[in-house]
Amino acid sequence: MNNIITPRQVADLAFAAGEYLDPEAILEADIAAAQHRYIEPVTGRALAEALAQGRYDDFRDRYAAPALAMWVRVMVQPVMDIRTGPAGSVVQRTASAAPAGDNARAASIAALRQRARQLLRRMSGELERMAAQMPEYDPDSNILAKRRIEGGIVL
Repeated sequence: MNNIITPRQVADLAFAAGEYLDPEAILEADIAAAQHRYIEPVTGRALAEALAQGRYDDFRDRYAAPALAMWVRVMVQPVMDIRTGPAGSVVQRTASAAPAGDNARAASIAALRQRARQLLRRMSGELERMAAQMPEYDPDSNILAKRRIEGGIVL
């Protein structure tokens, strides 16, 4: 299966203007893993493949790509915080910057996860609305279209 987005799209969609990420830091395998883990359980494999082949460009660009890009970031951010070099695992430290502490990194990842979940729910809602226009979509395969409990509230 092809990927729905490219490393450049991950950099553009999941990182803010002031954040720098070389798109080469994102591997095609990172995207494939996030797509398989987070997108396919919502879209189903057939629709994910259709999106990767360039069908439903508007849906892909507005809903699937932002959700997938954010999940890729959630998956790679911890790895980006620590680098492997000749001295083993290291964190970068410069004269003008120091690595974030454990609490700051945990809070950042939690916020990124929340954003990714919201984008995935947004994509799921649009899928339900557009189901008749996408024959590859099987609503029974969408794990988010089922009822769930969050904080004691049935959604």
